[in-house]
Amino acid sequence: MERNEMIEIIIAKANVTREEAIDALEKCNWDVVDSIIYLERSGKVENNEVTTIVEVKEEEQDKKEDSKKHEERYGGIGEIIGKIFKFIGMFIKKGSENFFEIKKENEKPIRVSLTISILLLIFLSVPTIALLVIGLFCGYKYSLSGSHNNYNGVNNVFEKVSESADTIKKDFKEGYEK
Repeated sequence: MERNEMIEIIIAKANVTREEAIDALEKCNWDVVDSIIYLERSGKVENNEVTTIVEVKEEEQDKKEDSKKHEERYGGIGEIIGKIFKFIGMFIKKGSENFFEIKKENEKPIRVSLTISILLLIFLSVPTIALLVIGLFCGYKYSLSGSHNNYNGVNNVFEKVSESADTIKKDFKEGYEK
């Protein structure tokens, strides 16, 4: 609490002048409750209004409770870090259940975890993309598979890319043979 707020609280609750409030706060080491008690004992405040002390304490407790509710609502740094790790764990789990498949005609497909595939794309993007493009021209086809089988759109795109690579390869052969 700022000093001006403390002074205003003393003035409002004890009904004293600004100078008296400042003097009392300075003598009581800027403690609002002790200052009000000091003013009551020195006879500057009528003692029949004991509720002033209780009200000040209740205001301080309300502020502490509001701060605690704010922390509970938004969480501390530990809760935020926990949520980040939970998201990363969920991401790795789903990536481990689903696969990027590389296959060539009737051969058994090579299955690579999506987590590993994404890490390769992030950290080794240029060589990975170059190998994928070279694989397309060598007749390999790509697809996604796994327990979360909502990959029809992505697999259709992979199929069209594969067909385009076959068409380019066929046109190149025809141009080379002429």
